[in-house]
Amino acid sequence: MLLDAGVEDAKFPMPVGAFLLNHAATHLNRGDIVLSRSPTPASRMIRFFSGNTFSHAAMVFFLPKESEEFSHTFVIESLFKGVNLASMDSYVFGHHAVEEVGILRMEGAGFTPDFFRTARGYLLNELHKPYDFHRLFRLGLNTLFGLNAGWERVYGKPRVYKAWMPRQFICSGFIQYGYHQAAAKLGLPVDAVVLKNGLHAPSREEMLATTPEDLATSQKLTWKYVIRRGWIYEVDSYGEAKRVISGGRR
Repeated sequence: MLLDAGVEDAKFPMPVGAFLLNHAATHLNRGDIVLSRSPTPASRMIRFFSGNTFSHAAMVFFLPKESEEFSHTFVIESLFKGVNLASMDSYVFGHHAVEEVGILRMEGAGFTPDFFRTARGYLLNELHKPYDFHRLFRLGLNTLFGLNAGWERVYGKPRVYKAWMPRQFICSGFIQYGYHQAAAKLGLPVDAVVLKNGLHAPSREEMLATTPEDLATSQKLTWKYVIRRGWIYEVDSYGEAKRVISGGRR
């Protein structure tokens, strides 16, 4: 049974399977950001080129609803094969399960269920759009060598940014795009959802170049949980999350 009336309130740390089965609907929110890393070659390569602790970002899209006989938590994400939906179970129980997962939340006035519903709608419109390998590679070059590796083409002044057709995303830029579009649609201050610290009124290129590390360190997001080796822990900062990921305890 999905949400047994006899299930006690969550006590952390706890097995992640029990959390997803009995507590996800009450402890996760639609629109929560999910950061992840794994020992796979692709994850290691992304972290090497980007310098990030995490290699991937996604957004919580569906939560379990007993009334609809719906028992899984789903995320929307931009993968190498394109924008898609995936069960959170695949992050921790699948054949290539992710070993470490961080969960963060945007909180504050204006960030209502309607805001996150709107953000999810914009992301859903991008289903099956391609991954931006070119942007990821340029981010890696910038990180490793301090290069301005083709961020823009300049035709005199003002600067004109290169257009990408069709729209392409790296995973974390995809999440930033959804938040940005929702804020603009609902009349919220757009700067309130610019997640990279110190970045204001970003260009389209700057917005889509948001990295998992930008999300992990953002002063506008609140750390909630870390999943490591089958257990989920409550955390309240990036530093605490990294201690748990490295095998330390609170």
